Amino acid sequence: GNSVINLGSAGNGPLLQLAGLKEYAQTRTPRIVLWFYYEMNDLKDDLVAEKSSFLLRQYLRTEFSQDLLNRQAEIDASLNAYIPLAEKEREARGKTERIIFWTRILRLYHIRQRIGFNDLTVDPLFAKILTKARDRVAAWNGKLYLVYLPEFSRYAKASINHGDFRKRNEVLRVVESLGIPVIDIHQEVFANHPDPLTLFPFRIYGHYNAEGYTRVASAIVESVKKSRGQLQ
Repeated sequence: GNSVINLGSAGNGPLLQLAGLKEYAQTRTPRIVLWFYYEMNDLKDDLVAEKSSFLLRQYLRTEFSQDLLNRQAEIDASLNAYIPLAEKEREARGKTERIIFWTRILRLYHIRQRIGFNDLTVDPLFAKILTKARDRVAAWNGKLYLVYLPEFSRYAKASINHGDFRKRNEVLRVVESLGIPVIDIHQEVFANHPDPLTLFPFRIYGHYNAEGYTRVASAIVESVKKSRGQLQ
């Protein structure tokens, strides 16, 4: 019974999430903002790439905005110009993806994932970004929640230290130290499930299946209700 605006997009990491919050969410001043954190790549890949962008780093400045909401005609024109280039890029990508595939094999990529190889660093920039997001949302009397999404590899191994894997405990400590409530999907959905792999398509590596996402959604709603009393 509550309206929802989804500002998520494939490949978004913390800085792009902050940008979306500042450009679009604050125009609607939502009472509840859910910041989804996916443990596999939000810090290890996405933030590493995003912080190299001068433009994205500008979103750490409180006053910075590109006023994107009022520039949709320009955005549409840019997208229309990009479409023909994207077709050519897609053709070239086939070869590139094959190269990446073999490179991952040489790096034992999937084995590293299965055994929980911990090559993630909790960049201090992550805390700075979350602080900016928390304060931005609080300025319109909203509440920011971080939703911690676990990945397949966490459950593919029979024995694993859930606190150390993907630096989970360290990430949660950072978020909680900022006074941001955490909706921990590992604990709320997967930890007590008799067979967590059934919440992934065909029990193989990937995102959640329909049942998995249904359980995640229900856990989020119930957690927010407990935190705020009752949604109006």
